[in-house]
Amino acid sequence: MTQIIDTDVLVAGSGGTGLAAAYSAVQNGAKVTVIEKQGQIGGNTKISSGFFAINSQEQRDAGLKLSTKEAISQIAEYNHYLSNGALLSKIVNTSADTLAWIEQMGMEIKLNPTANTTQFAHRGNDYRGGSYHMYQNKDNSYHRIEKTLKDAGIKFIFNTTMKDLIVDNGQVKGATAEKDGELLTINAKAVVVATGGYGGDFARVSKTMHTNKLRRLGVPNNGEGMTAMVKAGGVDIDSHALIHASQLAKSTVTQNTSAKHLAGFSSNPLTQLLLTPQLWVNKKGVRFANEDVVYDTVEWANAAWSQGGEYFFIVDQSTLDTFTNNKNEEEVSEAGPGATKDGGDFTELAKEAVAGKTAFVGQSLDELAENAGLDQDTFSKTIAKYNQEVAEKNDQEFSKSAKSLLYPVKNGPFYAFIAQATYLGTVGGVRVDENLAVLDKDLNPIPGLYTGGANAGGYYEGHSYPAFEGLASGFTWTSGRIAGASAAEYAIGA
Repeated sequence: MTQIIDTDVLVAGSGGTGLAAAYSAVQNGAKVTVIEKQGQIGGNTKISSGFFAINSQEQRDAGLKLSTKEAISQIAEYNHYLSNGALLSKIVNTSADTLAWIEQMGMEIKLNPTANTTQFAHRGNDYRGGSYHMYQNKDNSYHRIEKTLKDAGIKFIFNTTMKDLIVDNGQVKGATAEKDGELLTINAKAVVVATGGYGGDFARVSKTMHTNKLRRLGVPNNGEGMTAMVKAGGVDIDSHALIHASQLAKSTVTQNTSAKHLAGFSSNPLTQLLLTPQLWVNKKGVRFANEDVVYDTVEWANAAWSQGGEYFFIVDQSTLDTFTNNKNEEEVSEAGPGATKDGGDFTELAKEAVAGKTAFVGQSLDELAENAGLDQDTFSKTIAKYNQEVAEKNDQEFSKSAKSLLYPVKNGPFYAFIAQATYLGTVGGVRVDENLAVLDKDLNPIPGLYTGGANAGGYYEGHSYPAFEGLASGFTWTSGRIAGASAAEYAIGA
């Protein structure tokens, strides 16, 4: 038997987008129902670390004088103006107000000063490093938020998966969903799809990103909302994986966050090699990037993706001995999940990696190349050139800093460790206007349909996202707030 529910605004999903949309809609006078496929609120947003905002109270209290005008300019330039300028402007200009608003909802916030950024490439750039308002005591914060929303009269239906939109004569009038095998029909005057992209559909992500080598972190969202919106006339203009740093191959991944609220933590001390600018080569044995990008989560992941999402970092026995003896002079990056700072016998750890088939070893460079499947002649030339650059402290090929040109590859045995780019779900999606109304192929709003967060297109350039800390999570909450207000205005006027 089909259960029928009537509401003004239906919100599908209760991550940051859905929570913001629901609260905004109810504050604007609408009756709101939220469906959530899991048994609790939070979604992928709950593993995110913080919120991007400009000119917030926290920044002003810290003496930071940041202008939204400059932030908009920097993000637009990073995106090569492929983003929707009106949407970008509205999100950034309302970010600080939305941050204060979610604090009122119950989220505890602490500004992370630029000097404390884990993205060492952002030191000295307050727009990238000083924009990070980190979520604190997240379990308690989300409990408070849920209570705030329920006290406001919002109805939650958990363990319920959206199936499709109800469309009548071009207008969205609700959605169907499934709960414990039972079909629900939810009649609504407006729907906000906040289901969080399709990161759980690995085949779909692999097709979008043109590689099946990426590793997945985070809560799996399977694209039900995105599929339904495209079916209803929306146009997916820029959805892509939110690629986020890299990991040792087959590293242990958990959806729990560490003490620093970072996903994907590995306890293996080999992460110190992963997170220092060693020599990187692709599957042909060719060096491909300035390894200093390891100090920026986004740029590191981008470099890895450029090689199909997987690469090798190369070290010799002397480098392993240096790390074993705790005499490494390179700064260990804290980008992405960060490195384990514990010491260890790096030779034994390397041997374990070889046994686990996450690394290769050779007594000679030719043997290493053969074992790792690299072209021997190409690899040999790469090593020779790199060793010369280390000796001269001058990287003519990729402009690696002199301070990172410390460890040549000379003394066998030699090791090649596999590193893989990771992704935290997907971002981007269907074309929207600055009010988060979903647009059809002719750029006309589809009546009654709104979205935000990891389903909304136009905030990113299409394969990456700007390296501003907290940007995706900030967009999630801010776009949801705008979408909820727009949906309520439409529903009440309908």
